[in-house]
Amino acid sequence: MLLADEKQREIGLTHISRIKEMIGTRKNVAQETFDTTPPHMKKALCFMAGLKERHLTMKFQELNNTERLQVVSALNSLIDFTGTLPRFISDDDCKITTNH
Repeated sequence: MLLADEKQREIGLTHISRIKEMIGTRKNVAQETFDTTPPHMKKALCFMAGLKERHLTMKFQELNNTERLQVVSALNSLIDFTGTLPRFISDDDCKITTNH
């Protein structure tokens, strides 16, 4: 049983409609990343996620839920890994040093 009058009901419906619009426009970072990654990088991402070669041509929305979770996990691993790297690696680092 609704205890609000018609005006309050309309106000409530307006707010619910705005909330649904905001949720609908929320950016899915994993989807955007997977769908726009260049093919050579997508191959590495799929490898990290444990996916097959057939996934290289698929869009994020075509993956099943388990595969999506694997992609998200791989992306998070990459984020963690890149945080451990130095900002720049010099070409001089191609030389082997023996004093380790």
